[in-house]
Amino acid sequence: MFMKEMTLSIKVINTHFLLLFFALTTGCFSHSPKDRFLDYQQRIANVQQSELLPSPSISLVELPAKRELTKEIPRTTLGLVDSYQLRKCNLFGLIAERNSVLGKVQDQFRNFDYQLQLIDGLERCLTSNQIEPELKESLEQILDIKYQYLPDYFFNLVYTSDAMRMQLSGADWIIMRDASLALQIKEPLKAFNDVAKFIASRERATLERPPLLTGYQEILEKQNVIGRLAFSLEASQLWLQTITTQLNQYDDNIPCGKNRNMERFNYLVNVFNNVFVKEVQPYLSYLDSEYQALSAQTHFVSDLLTTYKENSDSLERRHLAFKQANRAHVTIGSVFLNVVVAAFLRWLCNSDHLSHSFSRIR
Repeated sequence: MFMKEMTLSIKVINTHFLLLFFALTTGCFSHSPKDRFLDYQQRIANVQQSELLPSPSISLVELPAKRELTKEIPRTTLGLVDSYQLRKCNLFGLIAERNSVLGKVQDQFRNFDYQLQLIDGLERCLTSNQIEPELKESLEQILDIKYQYLPDYFFNLVYTSDAMRMQLSGADWIIMRDASLALQIKEPLKAFNDVAKFIASRERATLERPPLLTGYQEILEKQNVIGRLAFSLEASQLWLQTITTQLNQYDDNIPCGKNRNMERFNYLVNVFNNVFVKEVQPYLSYLDSEYQALSAQTHFVSDLLTTYKENSDSLERRHLAFKQANRAHVTIGSVFLNVVVAAFLRWLCNSDHLSHSFSRIR
């Protein structure tokens, strides 16, 4: 009997422990940035004794369909006999691999790397003494075409490859962490920027060959940072604008001024200090630091977009709007604090205690 009761007690303890564990972990992970903004707005509305303005409508960060973005690129061909001559300059193997069954179904990353390797091989063959002059003329024409359309190959890689489309799309918030997410993709983005600089140079053989990009494909696919950062910046901006509107629209509900009951105003100041300053602002600072860590490495995205349409959806544009919304909200908070300080100084100047202190000094 004792053992049965003991076993039952252990089961009860285990059950309660599991319930407590899930409650704690759920509490930790469910407090998303959206929850913080909503809690902040609700506290303000409670102090104002006003209705809660509707939550902002936040759009996903999405790219147009692949078919709308894909740039058509003409094919280049070389006769079979001429192709065999390319053995003499170590280019035949690369072309043969590209024309194999597997080579014809290469993804955008491998196809772009092939174009870089082909350009390198063509330039090598053009300087070889073992290649006939007639073939060199054909190779020169092919090389001209490859350089001409290299920006389009790069554009297709960035905007139609599955990995980059996942990287540039965003549907949820970046969660604040101790370690920077931006640093995890900084090296791949630097490689993309090196390629963009090589393309922009427009001068053959003036820059060191850029790195191949296929090796970075997996991390860019698994670590979605750019799209989520863009989503988080815009979502934060819209929430800040909504909460600022909440403050302004029901400003008359908060008595403030000489000979007025300042209790509700003081509550509002406490909400600003305890919720915005201590909970919301650290997240906003985290987003800003993540943007600063990435901004120098994402220029190639903005530059490419300007070749497609007006660049209205850039990360830079979102960050600017985010800063403006943050600044506007902080300005209101500063007004709160200034009013409190002014009221305190008026009280201090009018108090008998201060007058008595001055008389003692004199």
